[in-house]
Amino acid sequence: MPCNYAFPKPDAVKQILSDLLGREISISKTTAPVLERDTPAVVSDYLDDEGAAAAVCITDLRLSNALGAALTMVPASAVEAAVQKWQIEEANLENLSEIVNVMARLFNHDDCTHVRWRKALPIPGEVTEEITQLMAKPSARRDYLVEVEEYGVGTLSILVA
Repeated sequence: MPCNYAFPKPDAVKQILSDLLGREISISKTTAPVLERDTPAVVSDYLDDEGAAAAVCITDLRLSNALGAALTMVPASAVEAAVQKWQIEEANLENLSEIVNVMARLFNHDDCTHVRWRKALPIPGEVTEEITQLMAKPSARRDYLVEVEEYGVGTLSILVA
């Protein structure tokens, strides 16, 4: 069923992250980040019941590590170490996957097919053509600076089909 997928309000994003992490979260609008080909980030994709791309969340290097580390209370110094090494730690990616899975509820409403999280894909890496197209031409996009108490600030981009 074609529809406009629900676009999460910043307060809803803040609330879900705060509830999951048990920490203070600040969120503010920002401009779209420029991701170079070799810039580490994570693309989390969401599919509708027919398997079509419905939404994408992109977390930059710092936020990917911050969210992942904060979920299991890894010391904040580990975030800085990962950023300095220019990598997203495997444990942080696994934890981030749990977070973005729960975030799928932000996209669901009664007037559209159900949206579910599929995968968190580290980039650089393989991203499907459908996700690449959604990222190039979303019906809506918002970019936020997200600050995770004690873990730092990073960028979260939300794009919907």
